[in-house]
Amino acid sequence: TGPTSVPNLSSVIQLAALGPATMLCDSSIYLTLFIAMATTNKLARAFAREDVDDQITTLSHVMGVSLSVGTLITVLIFFRGHGLLSSIVGPTGATVLVESAKGAKEVVDLTPEVLRAALGYSRIRSAVFPLAVMGLTAQSALLCVQDTKTPALAVMVASVVNIFGDYLFVAKMKWGVRGAALATSLASVLSNGILIRKSWKIMNGWKSDSQDTKNFALEEETDQSALKDQALGRKTTRFVSFPDRRSLVSLLKLAGPMFFVLIGKTMGYSAMTIRTGYFGMVSLACHNVLMRIFFFYCTFGDGLSHAAQTFLPGLLYRKSLQQDKVTKVEYASKTATSQPSGESSITGDDKNARTFLKRLLLLSFVVGCVNSNTARFIANHAGRAFTNDASLVSLMSHVSPLMGLALLIHPVTMTLEGSIIAGRDLQFLVGTYVASIAVLMVKLKFFCFDFAAVWKALVLFQLVRIFQFGGRVWRRTASSKMQLRKTAGAESSGNSG
Repeated sequence: TGPTSVPNLSSVIQLAALGPATMLCDSSIYLTLFIAMATTNKLARAFAREDVDDQITTLSHVMGVSLSVGTLITVLIFFRGHGLLSSIVGPTGATVLVESAKGAKEVVDLTPEVLRAALGYSRIRSAVFPLAVMGLTAQSALLCVQDTKTPALAVMVASVVNIFGDYLFVAKMKWGVRGAALATSLASVLSNGILIRKSWKIMNGWKSDSQDTKNFALEEETDQSALKDQALGRKTTRFVSFPDRRSLVSLLKLAGPMFFVLIGKTMGYSAMTIRTGYFGMVSLACHNVLMRIFFFYCTFGDGLSHAAQTFLPGLLYRKSLQQDKVTKVEYASKTATSQPSGESSITGDDKNARTFLKRLLLLSFVVGCVNSNTARFIANHAGRAFTNDASLVSLMSHVSPLMGLALLIHPVTMTLEGSIIAGRDLQFLVGTYVASIAVLMVKLKFFCFDFAAVWKALVLFQLVRIFQFGGRVWRRTASSKMQLRKTAGAESSGNSG
């Protein structure tokens, strides 16, 4: 029996192709977030130090790294995309049970059709990956300077262009998944172009500030040649440049653990899709729809994590500076007048950091509740907006409570993760993901007997992370409070004596 004899089969093929294709493309872009995360951390520290030269150098280097990584991914998908997609689809992920004209049921393997559509989608999307990776890095830089209007404008432009493109290329021209890929790529070009152009303008502003500072210093210094050379070097720094060996090592020390974390997450989500492929094409198509909903709402949690990574490093850096000052004062002098000022500064900075984190966690809980309920509503009542297949709609409603529970936990988990990254507690972060990914893989491999169990594994993955992150943050916060109380008690005893 040919596939055209089955009603709605072509739409199921398109949805099934979108599953592995979007997972390959989105996972590839997601893996490059380690550059954006490192950018956030390094720029936040540079802002706290008020080091304009470091800001310029950091942005230029990460843009060069972003361009290189994006180009490498494009080449990889163009020439190795078929093999990667085949491993994602799995041996039975593109099979469907159909009824022939005589009433007999048989299993039809649609793997070639699904892979062909998925590969076309992936190649179109990957063509703009160099620009997309640079756009993610540019967005991190803009958020560090508290420019939220430009990213919001970029998101709005991307949404409008994507919706219009889907209507034109998919609904009108009937180009299927290739039309969807073209619409997404056009949206990516325009939105990321906006972000990159704004970052270029900001970098030029930093160069002007650096030049003005150098000119002022030239008037005060007698040895002007070195300062002139330094000013000229900063002025001629390109927007896109590649770091030297020392700068690259410094970047890798920060970005390496983050890349490992992203690899762990991607492995987990990929393993979910691969395991779903063993339960048939209907389950794979349903998984694709639910994952699209899940990842859409995950952006809210990622935003909260980015907020923690942006604002906490400055507070923690100022706290460490005050601690260094107090240490120097303790060794240099034992007078009672110099000690309280430093301790008061530490207390203030520590309270500011803890207060900010508490408010962010409260906001995360509220966001999680809203995300969970709205996502479940979409899956339960708007399933036919994604497909007309009754079995898909029924399966979406059955699994939606698990998706809602995972989304309830996600924002708080990401906020805690962001605070750990801000404190550069990277060794613990890597250890946490080794444990949580191991739990997820064991669950998927040995205790996953139906499609719903795949999403139960995701809920377990979220629970393992939130308990580990929460315990770490609580212990560090409790330790900080105890240290401040001991310091206050020692100071009070010294004053009374």
